[in-house]
Amino acid sequence: MEGRLISEETVKKVLNDLLNEETSKVNRQEYNRVQYKIEELQNSLSETIKEFRKLEDSIPEGLKTLSNGRVSTISTNLSNTQKILSQLKEKIRQHKKNSLSQQVDEKKK
Repeated sequence: MEGRLISEETVKKVLNDLLNEETSKVNRQEYNRVQYKIEELQNSLSETIKEFRKLEDSIPEGLKTLSNGRVSTISTNLSNTQKILSQLKEKIRQHKKNSLSQQVDEKKK
């Protein structure tokens, strides 16, 4: 068998076509519902972070050495979760924009 190489661009195009085909089944209302749920989760997470800060402030000095590592880990994880949620929200927004504009282009043809 010949050693044929597949270019990175070809792989990207095929993957993109597969993703577009799969997500073409998603309608505008479903995008909106997911975006709304993400916003709800972000709001809940913001409230959780506020409550967590209150907890941090209420820990007495005698317990800080015992709990400091765990509290720091929780704080880092909450912060990372917030960033990832924002990234997810942006990815979905971009995908919705691309998908819906592609559908409009296809209808014009």
